[in-house]
Amino acid sequence: MQGCLRNFVCRVSPKKWATKSTESVKRAQKKCVTLRRVLATNTDEFCKNTTLHGLKYVNNQSLHPAERSFFIISVIVVCIISAFYILKVYEKWATTPVIVGINPEPNFVTNIPFPAVTICNLNQALKSKAIEANRNPKRRAMLKLLCKNESDEEQSTISSNWSNLESIIMNISQPCEDMMVACRFAANEYDCSKYFIPIITDEGLCCVFNMLHPKFMFISHIPRSMRNIPERDYEPIDWYAERGYPPDLPNKYYPRRIAGTGESLGLSITLDVEADKYYCSSTNSVGFKLSLHSPNESPNVHETGVLIAPGKETKVRVRPDKTETTQKLRSVDTKYRRCLFHDERQLLYFAHYTQRNCEMECIAKMLLQHCGCISFYMPKIYKNSTICNIRSLHCVEMVRLRKDPTIGSCLDACWPSCYDLTFLVDVFAIPLWSDEFFIENKRVQRYNKTYARKNIAVVNMYFKEYSFRSSIQTEFIGTTDFLSAVGGLMGLFLGFSFISIVELVYYAIIHPIRTLLQFEYTKKPALSEKLIRCDKTTVCRQWSSVQRYKRLRKYLRLRAIYGRAHKSTKQRAGYKRLSNNAVKCITDTLKKEQDIRT
Repeated sequence: MQGCLRNFVCRVSPKKWATKSTESVKRAQKKCVTLRRVLATNTDEFCKNTTLHGLKYVNNQSLHPAERSFFIISVIVVCIISAFYILKVYEKWATTPVIVGINPEPNFVTNIPFPAVTICNLNQALKSKAIEANRNPKRRAMLKLLCKNESDEEQSTISSNWSNLESIIMNISQPCEDMMVACRFAANEYDCSKYFIPIITDEGLCCVFNMLHPKFMFISHIPRSMRNIPERDYEPIDWYAERGYPPDLPNKYYPRRIAGTGESLGLSITLDVEADKYYCSSTNSVGFKLSLHSPNESPNVHETGVLIAPGKETKVRVRPDKTETTQKLRSVDTKYRRCLFHDERQLLYFAHYTQRNCEMECIAKMLLQHCGCISFYMPKIYKNSTICNIRSLHCVEMVRLRKDPTIGSCLDACWPSCYDLTFLVDVFAIPLWSDEFFIENKRVQRYNKTYARKNIAVVNMYFKEYSFRSSIQTEFIGTTDFLSAVGGLMGLFLGFSFISIVELVYYAIIHPIRTLLQFEYTKKPALSEKLIRCDKTTVCRQWSSVQRYKRLRKYLRLRAIYGRAHKSTKQRAGYKRLSNNAVKCITDTLKKEQDIRT
């Protein structure tokens, strides 16, 4: 009996088993296969049962070898063609992820700020102030730089400190309160000097309206011209092209929005050019330059400004041009989407990233690298930056106009903003009345007709349409489109679907594991044989305790698995007899234990 029990828990060695096991066990031993055979069997079953096209002919033994070879070659060719087109789709998806289209949702001019307006007098210096400045050699050299005239000053004078050039420009140029005669915005009259602040640009001293407050515009160094901003009734707020206005707005704020379209709700200003006070002009004419730009952007008046002639009334019809980008493109590499979100690059001088602000800093870096100084209107990216003097004018022009091809440029790194707001203008001008000139503003009425025709300019800026369509950058081929394209190609060439993936997982993992486990249990036939030979008495004697009963249940489960692997009638009868004996034994044992307790 002890030998019978040992065979419950001890494994018979393959050699001993081969000599002592019965014929049925020997047949079971032959069914134990290696891993290679299991994989081969599963591959064969997969080819026969899969939904993929053509594979069932590859291992069809009823076909002639030449026919099977034909299908093998066909499947390989189809796989290669499918992989080729899938690679093309992937390259298109990876290298061309962005497409620019028209946003189906309309935008309204009441939801965007009115453009920042920068106006510059072409006169770089008032005649009286220039005559006074010529008495000082240093100021005379600075005046020549401002007027872009060649200097014959001594080198010692030119090489002196030019850090106060900004204050000199403010002293010798026409101030904003003299340039602005009258202002009207959204059908309300305003004091121009409170809303137009001085700013130094490449056109000298200018006046800007509706620009961001310097504390939001710049990171550290605030230009001297913008440090003493008069108090207004409007609270400054930070505005982003990407995020727009903050949710909680005060009653009065700027950058200001417009109430509607048309000239009545736009910005109207009356300007005095003071032609008799001209000393040097940035062009060959008398008048003003006007630039409309985003409130968070530095103006580019010299290159993109519109000329405003005195003695004429000019209509400036504004058309907003807005660019938007879906947030899904944040995950796309910048070298493919070719634009930057506002928080992806931090500039040194400007707090807001725009392409124009980046270009300004880039040119300043190039000037520092090649000329050792920066122009007076450039951003002070470093606190110790030196202002270029008149001797450096040639080097400045070489860098700014990129005349020397050997000079590297960083402008290629200044990509557009993913969210951007620009303004396009249509300009129309007509002469002022020849017989009578009258403006409702009392400050203008003191000018006579002759002076008005020679010096006064009226500019009206307004939005043309209430709604407009913005450009939106979206995914050219999204993840869903990519999967659809790949799935379509694989379905066309191979009949592939997600069910095919399930089949592959089943035949590659689940089915082999199940088969290996089944054959692993077939390697223990001696155990089952000894179980069959054990009678009821032996089973009851050795498995009366509850712990042994649990072990018996374990071996009964093994026997059930092993029993499914043997198909002979004799073996099935033996398993049935063993099962009946075990059940009877267990039942009797439980009854005895119950009687003892009671």
